[in-house]
Amino acid sequence: MQRRNTLQRLRVKEAIDVLGHPTSDELILYMNKTHPDVSLATIYRNLSILLEDGAVIKLKLGNSNIYEAVKEKHYHFVCRECKNIIDIPLDKMNEIMIPKEIMDNQIVDHDFVFFGYCKNCKKNIIWKEDEKNEEVCM
Repeated sequence: MQRRNTLQRLRVKEAIDVLGHPTSDELILYMNKTHPDVSLATIYRNLSILLEDGAVIKLKLGNSNIYEAVKEKHYHFVCRECKNIIDIPLDKMNEIMIPKEIMDNQIVDHDFVFFGYCKNCKKNIIWKEDEKNEEVCM
């Protein structure tokens, strides 16, 4: 059954597009600022419909669930410091090695999430480490 796109559903989808990788809390805050007339129940109902219809996916990244508009298959890099999420297109990846233990199975999907420190946070973390080492050396 084809559902009609309501204005509220389009607004929720648009908010996810604008925010990129929002948690439900971030989505609600954004919707409350941009469309205060849309109720919490309406946001959750339309988010659920978008998930069911495959327009949006829910990902578990670390301890958080995030929502993302469906686009070409890609991976994610999550910064442990600032929590920024970077999309990594598949064409930027080297060949994936499939473990021999699962070669006889039928793989229908996969996902990779890389965790680490983005280039901005990495600079700060190196600086903090250097500062700790100086204190120890004195």
